[in-house]
Amino acid sequence: MNKVFLIFAVIFLSFTSTSQIIKQTIRKESTFVHDTLIFNENMKGKILDEKFESCHNELNFYKPFINSKKVNKLKILKEEFAKTTIKYLGIIKDLNDKNSYHVITDFTIIGIGSMESPRGKSKVVFINENQDKIIIYNFPMPEDLPKLIKKNILFFQNEQTKIGISIFGGLGPELCIPKIGCN
Repeated sequence: MNKVFLIFAVIFLSFTSTSQIIKQTIRKESTFVHDTLIFNENMKGKILDEKFESCHNELNFYKPFINSKKVNKLKILKEEFAKTTIKYLGIIKDLNDKNSYHVITDFTIIGIGSMESPRGKSKVVFINENQDKIIIYNFPMPEDLPKLIKKNILFFQNEQTKIGISIFGGLGPELCIPKIGCN
């Protein structure tokens, strides 16, 4: 009987060791990318002005979500055929110390309920410190939206890569994120 117990113990231990080795080899290594988005005076112009103007009518909708007590807390808005998830990430300061921006993520699913194939919209919203200017960038997928702000870095997650973004000189007409693209 001791031999049978010993055989089962050896088989069990070898199986758990093999299982742990497999788990370790499957695990991918994660990487970190940090980039500073530099915007200079030469980039200002008609395209940027049009971007600010086209977003201005949404300013009053997003301003109520700016609340330092509700950083990283989801707010869910439900309508008959849509569901919107909004998260206030906090403030990111421009590295040139001239501007600060409130950052909000917005993911909306349109066509819930009777629609067989709902569609989604993903946005990241920047509102200046005075809360009188807004710029909105559309992203292709909700997983491309930023996750949090920590130590004045806006963090994104793309598969196994953590991406940190700093801002210098303001915001441009497009927000270009390494490994995600320009939006």
